[in-house]
Amino acid sequence: MAEGALTLSGGTPERIDPDDAEARLSALAAQRPSTVRLAMVVSADGRATGPDGGARSLATPAGSRVAAVLRAACDVVLVGGQAARRERYADIALPEALAAGRARQGLRALPAVAVVTHGGILPPGLTPEHTWVLTHAGSPAVTRLGPDWAGRIIVTGPDDVSPRTAMSELAARGMTRVLCEGGPTLAGRLLQRGVVDEAWMTASSVPGGAQGRPAPTPPQGFTPALELVGDGATVTRWLRR
Repeated sequence: MAEGALTLSGGTPERIDPDDAEARLSALAAQRPSTVRLAMVVSADGRATGPDGGARSLATPAGSRVAAVLRAACDVVLVGGQAARRERYADIALPEALAAGRARQGLRALPAVAVVTHGGILPPGLTPEHTWVLTHAGSPAVTRLGPDWAGRIIVTGPDDVSPRTAMSELAARGMTRVLCEGGPTLAGRLLQRGVVDEAWMTASSVPGGAQGRPAPTPPQGFTPALELVGDGATVTRWLRR
């Protein structure tokens, strides 16, 4: 099987080989407006990070295909501040063919990034042109980030970030297709507050780090709707019933 190939399970298995446009995978992963997705990789022992302390070491070519297609379908990638720094987030880039697919759907050229942060410390690869900051009224982020960020800071509560307010504020700015990529604290909070509509969980065959945080699992009320297998990883799409 070609590197990165995926098999769609259920009924008659369907093989989905890598393709620049990813037409079949994109059709399976199309995101409706006004929905919140969670996408996370989970280690073989249930951790949200791999042996290097980050999620990148859990990635496989097949899982990376799914991650790119999910990004291509959303308006904004939502991430916690600690995860953004640990994974060295930067402005989103997409392969040319996936970016062209966004244009055909009438989406903006590239997804924005929204960082949930209390301290306002961002990785250097994120720019105010493509990034939103979600924080609370008492956060140092309001003053720490400087004048270039003044119009990009969204205050979503007096002393904490409210998930529902955050989603409403993003929607008010035209970002209704939200893709949350973690980390585990933010993901767990969104699940607990009931704002997640679907979850794409990639089970990796790589064990996690001994100090890694446990990855969240879809709670009661979600049901598996799709399974993709390839490169030692299993991607399951969970839908809220």
